[in-house]
Amino acid sequence: MGRAFVGILVLSVAVFSNSAFAQVSGTSNALPAIAKQARPKQVPLFSRDLEIEFALNALPKQLRENATVLVLEPTGWTKAKEGTNAFTCLVTRQAGDVVPICWDREGAKSVMSVAMDDSTMRLKGMTDSEVNQQIAEGFKTGRYRAPSRAGVSYMLSPMRYKIDAQGKITPTPPLPHVMFYAPNLTDEDVGGGRGMPIFINNVSPQGMIIDPVGEKEKAAILEESAGLTQRVEQELGYHP
Repeated sequence: MGRAFVGILVLSVAVFSNSAFAQVSGTSNALPAIAKQARPKQVPLFSRDLEIEFALNALPKQLRENATVLVLEPTGWTKAKEGTNAFTCLVTRQAGDVVPICWDREGAKSVMSVAMDDSTMRLKGMTDSEVNQQIAEGFKTGRYRAPSRAGVSYMLSPMRYKIDAQGKITPTPPLPHVMFYAPNLTDEDVGGGRGMPIFINNVSPQGMIIDPVGEKEKAAILEESAGLTQRVEQELGYHP
C-alpha cells in the first residue's frame, strides 16, 4: 500500500483542543434549531447504517470492526459505534466535500475537530467565508491545533463527491490513499508534487503527505466498494 513513511516530525501549534469529542458523548450534541431549518445542500445526511458503512470504507478491512464511527444527524454529531482500536471514522462535508476519513488517535485529538465543526457550522446556516474565518481564528486561538506527533489517516474509499451551493453533485476520480501528518510542509520539503509518488494536499496546519495506493490495490478497492457506491449515490440523489 504505497511506501511507508515514518519518523515525520511535526510541531504542536497550540494547546490541546478537545472540541471534537466535547460534541460527542453517545448522543447528538444539541443544535435544536437546525432540524427545523432547511438543511444546506452541501451538508447531506445519510441513513445511519449506510453512513457507518460509508465512513468505515476509508479504512483497510482488518481495522474496520474495531474502529469508532461518528455520524452526522440533523442535531449534530453522534457516536454511532464505539471502537477499541486507534481509529475514528466519519464522513466529512467540509465545504461540500463529502468523503470518508479515518484518523488515528492523534488526528482525532487535533484536526478531526475541524472537519466536525465545519459541518455543524454549515448546519447552522453559516456561509463559506464565515466558516473559513472561524476555522482560521480557531487555529490562531488554540481551539484547533496541528498534530503534535507523526501519525496516519486513511482515505482508502474510492468515493468522494463535491457538492456546490446549488446542490450539484460532482464525483471526483477515485484516489484511494494513505495520509501522513505534515503540518505546514510544502511539496518542495518532501520532494513531491502532483503526478509524483507523493504530494502535499495543502500547506496548512492540516497539511498531509498523500501516498496513493498502487493500481492493483486500487482495482481491488473499486471492486469491493461497487455495491456501497451504488447505495451512497442513491441516497445522495446522484445519477451518473
